[in-house]
Amino acid sequence: MAYTILPASPNGKPSVLDTETGTTFPYRGRLYEQMLDAIIAEGAACFDGDIPAELQAAADAKLASGAYNADRV
Repeated sequence: MAYTILPASPNGKPSVLDTETGTTFPYRGRLYEQMLDAIIAEGAACFDGDIPAELQAAADAKLASGAYNADRV
């Protein structure tokens, strides 16, 4: 998977583009959690450009909390 951060919307909140599917999503929800899983599993390889610090911190926190399950089907 490859992700790109889109510019903030008029409400000031950024969103993410999954460049493989063309799907955009906010910084929350199921797709956001899948992106965090990809960051944990693949690191920078899953991102176009640098991973934003807040997303890396969220992925690190998810991993540290035990919420990440590499065997999730």
